[in-house]
Amino acid sequence: MIAGIFYLDEAGFGENKDVTKRLTVSCRQASILFSAILKAKGIPCRSRAGFMDFGNDGDSYVEHWVNEYWDFGENRWVLADVDGYYEYEERFGYSQFDLPRHKFITASEAWMGLRRHTLHKNLDVYPTNLLDGVCEYLLMDFHALMNNEIFYSYQPMYLRSGIQALSENELCELDYLAELLDDPDENIERIEHIWNTKEEWFVLTNNTQNIYQDTFRESCSSGGK
Repeated sequence: MIAGIFYLDEAGFGENKDVTKRLTVSCRQASILFSAILKAKGIPCRSRAGFMDFGNDGDSYVEHWVNEYWDFGENRWVLADVDGYYEYEERFGYSQFDLPRHKFITASEAWMGLRRHTLHKNLDVYPTNLLDGVCEYLLMDFHALMNNEIFYSYQPMYLRSGIQALSENELCELDYLAELLDDPDENIERIEHIWNTKEEWFVLTNNTQNIYQDTFRESCSSGGK
């Protein structure tokens, strides 16, 4: 993406760019680029896949990728949406680079809420089967936390037939993953153990080919830092 930006305009990043010389990207790509830039500057940052409340009324949440970056001064992860528009929405009263936590539902929170029937929010998810869609985001978030931000169409091969084809034991394994991802800092060692041992979650498909993720697991650092 950075190479493409400089190819279109050698001035690179800056204000008042010619709109014909800008890249059009998705929220996922914007999130990954932001993570890469902050990491290069020594600031811990991680991409997160989940669901955003764009209407700010707590009613409906839409598939979205955001970032968490570490604020050394306040000793906390800050929620940011670099693909958002909040700086220009005075009615919201906050910055897109420090969003309140109620704006974003993590994939793990959505999964656990659906499985336990405690999620009282509307989720706009593709595919139409809600649990299938949330499962995809749960596994995208898992990969993103391990610095392997997979594309939307890539999912574990064993999920190709949908959630309805999974055994109760397999669903319980996803429940356990969701519980760990709900607090990735506290559970990082157990998450890394799964990353290194759960092979069926790394044989991916985009409906045309399978990719085995061993090289990624060996090369990626832990915890999104």
